[in-house]
Amino acid sequence: MNKGFAGIFETDSVLKTVVLCVLTIGSHLIYKLYRFTSQINLHTELKIPNLFITTTIVLFIISLGSLIYGLANYHDLAILKSSIGIHAISSAFDVTWIVMVRNRINLIADSNRGDKLWLNPFITSIFHVIYIQHKINQGLAKNAI
Repeated sequence: MNKGFAGIFETDSVLKTVVLCVLTIGSHLIYKLYRFTSQINLHTELKIPNLFITTTIVLFIISLGSLIYGLANYHDLAILKSSIGIHAISSAFDVTWIVMVRNRINLIADSNRGDKLWLNPFITSIFHVIYIQHKINQGLAKNAI
């Protein structure tokens, strides 16, 4: 496997990623995960299965839709409570996808705990694609020097 980010990932604005994640109510997070996954699957042997990706995206859409519908009908708490189960399942798939992407990027960067490009699991769990994009930008800047 080719080590390093050059030719696999692209530099992107971290601020733009933050703003789009907030403005799109998390949809940009799914888009960025999809883009990272597509790039990983094209350039490594460590594929993330398409069935898993599709399932996660569908669960996210259903979860977001049910949450919006529940909030629009906030006077009926039963509707909002019923969306919690699907949201929990969707979140579990989202977190699993983030971990899969994180682990593969660490392998691509040949990074270990303490290395500059190592994606810390705690920080990744909080900042997701924002932190991943930041580390990719660092790795690409390192290769440019």
